[in-house]
Amino acid sequence: MPTTPYAILGAYASLPATREQTEEYYRLLGTIPGVRGLEIPFIDDLGDLPWLAAQLAPAWDRNVVTAIPGTMMRVWATGTFGLASTDAEGRAAALAFTRQVRDGVEALREAVGRDVVAGVELHSAPSGAPGTAHDARAFGESLVEVADWDWGGATLLVEHCDAFVSPERGEKRMLTIEAELEVITALHRPDVRMTINWGRSAVEGHDSTLPLEHVRLVRSAGLLEGVTFSGAGPVDTRYAKAWMDGHLPMDVDEPGSVMSAEDVRDCALAALSPEESSAPAARYLGCKCQVPAEADLHQRAAMLRRVLEATGVAF
Repeated sequence: MPTTPYAILGAYASLPATREQTEEYYRLLGTIPGVRGLEIPFIDDLGDLPWLAAQLAPAWDRNVVTAIPGTMMRVWATGTFGLASTDAEGRAAALAFTRQVRDGVEALREAVGRDVVAGVELHSAPSGAPGTAHDARAFGESLVEVADWDWGGATLLVEHCDAFVSPERGEKRMLTIEAELEVITALHRPDVRMTINWGRSAVEGHDSTLPLEHVRLVRSAGLLEGVTFSGAGPVDTRYAKAWMDGHLPMDVDEPGSVMSAEDVRDCALAALSPEESSAPAARYLGCKCQVPAEADLHQRAAMLRRVLEATGVAF
């Protein structure tokens, strides 16, 4: 596996209770080799910017801001919110929210004094049946508009979430990966790419095989920026109901998870190895998992480290 990516940690899923503990936790995560940044959640803003800027400096310079928490809060509140919405008001609201995300990225850059956001994850919301709740045409029109905004050098990343299969199945139920790929390919911009979240693909397929298929599909299209390893599973756990996007750890830490070290390794190979594809390799691998509430800081960090070690990459 000659291509060496950098690592991104979705640490917000495993944070301890207090700010003081969080600062120490970040210091521990900063000792993990290859880590270049965090996946930072955006709800209404990025929070206390001076504090966040201090946590990122000096080494974490390839952070990824994800719009998924704020997006899903608004989807659940309205039913029509989303960049792919067939409802004009819902799409307009999503564009306005995306402008807030852009402004938050700029404010963070100003707080740090340099570019520290490498990517911004956007999503093909709302939930629902294709052609009714959402469609590729609307998503494409939204991406054309937002791609022309000044993102300070950050790449726009369409993070695939579980696609609509049926009204009773899945959680986010957005566009299919094929529709998303078609939109991005037609856009034909090097600053608009895709990311795969292992757990969300597993939720879509109700098995552990679909994430690998998705990684191979996106890489073969030359659009794979990163893969984030976050588990899911067929039974209720302390973290989530069955087949929900609960950011489960690997099976070694949570028996209800179907994400094994072998699964992680296979997807990492598919994302990086020149023997798998002549297309460009992914630039980063990430991990995001919940941890037991009683876990101490070292245990939390160790659970994330185990996921990165399972990739087989010498970060």
